[in-house]
Amino acid sequence: MKQSPRRSTALLLACAGLALTPLAVSAQEASAPRANTEKLMLSLALGGASLSSDRLRDEHQSGGGFSAQLGWGFTRLFTLLADASGAVLNEDDEELVLVHFDLLGRFNFTNPGRAWVPFVDAGISARIAGQDDAVVVVDDETQTVDLEMSGGGLTVGGGLEYYLTPAIALGANVRWTVGEFSTVKFNYVDADGFKLDATTTRLDLRVTCRPMKSR
Repeated sequence: MKQSPRRSTALLLACAGLALTPLAVSAQEASAPRANTEKLMLSLALGGASLSSDRLRDEHQSGGGFSAQLGWGFTRLFTLLADASGAVLNEDDEELVLVHFDLLGRFNFTNPGRAWVPFVDAGISARIAGQDDAVVVVDDETQTVDLEMSGGGLTVGGGLEYYLTPAIALGANVRWTVGEFSTVKFNYVDADGFKLDATTTRLDLRVTCRPMKSR
């Protein structure tokens, strides 16, 4: 039975469409973004922190803590984020509670087709610390006091994220904050003229969620 040319052409087009469908799907999957650094960002982390100062008896103290982040990616390259973190630093059975509040800009070195996203952070921070029976050096004299201190600083850092899906990423980052504790209290009394220069370091391992898809 002889087929008409029109019917043969239709069959050929149908076969060609079936053959090209897997290629189109593969191309679409290849072009789908592996990483999403835009819009809402929520993050939780566990890690450690340390504090260094030449006016504390224990010039370097460290301990474990946690942090949470809330951010917004205005573009795939830039995210503005707020971070709150707390840690308990232990040294010779003494505990110093250290809290940071950060407002940071994050610059993402991202490629939508790549799951790995390196980044750098920079911004300003507020720091609060407290310790009972802290040993400090005042005018070359060693004193034991209940210590409270707070102040601001500048923060820089960086890290790396790996996107398991465009909405979920695992990552690690390190930050350094430099500045001074400009308000210091000994036994709940303001210590006029006493300022404490200090550097804090934080290392976190975190899970990040990007629930809103970028266009």
